[in-house]
Amino acid sequence: MKYSFTSIGKVLTIVIYPVLIYFIFTVLATTDLFVANLLLLVPTLVNGVLLFSFGRTLVYPPTVIEKIAGKMTKNLSGNEVLYCKNVTVVWCLFFTLNGSMALFLAFFFSLEVWTLYNGVVAYGLMGLLFLVEFIYRHWRFRRLVGTPLDLLLRRIFPPPATNAN
Repeated sequence: MKYSFTSIGKVLTIVIYPVLIYFIFTVLATTDLFVANLLLLVPTLVNGVLLFSFGRTLVYPPTVIEKIAGKMTKNLSGNEVLYCKNVTVVWCLFFTLNGSMALFLAFFFSLEVWTLYNGVVAYGLMGLLFLVEFIYRHWRFRRLVGTPLDLLLRRIFPPPATNAN
């Protein structure tokens, strides 16, 4: 009997997450210093989970970004699907670098530096990446999808002129 990747993933998620959470809380209850140091690894783990989630869709399409774009726009062109794949790769790269930086800071820098990066800088970089991609996508494809910013984007990036003659 053949099982699909998604059904196995769902079963693993349902079984492994509660066991993992139980294990974490059991271990965390042992020592305060261990708890404090382990909690410094949470941003790295979150970035690892996001990297896995986004990276898996590169192997088993459609990509996460394509799914989100498909919810906003029903019919994506071939160029838009390829663009979505490339954006997914960019996010995977971001999660790799961000998680690596969080791990590096957890082991080699003070709590203040770790807190500044993971509490402010990482979110600022994530927001900047999202904003730059959002603006670039609207410039490149000139497709308005019903966001509150459509009026502004239409003024900044007008639709390409068509030759009716």
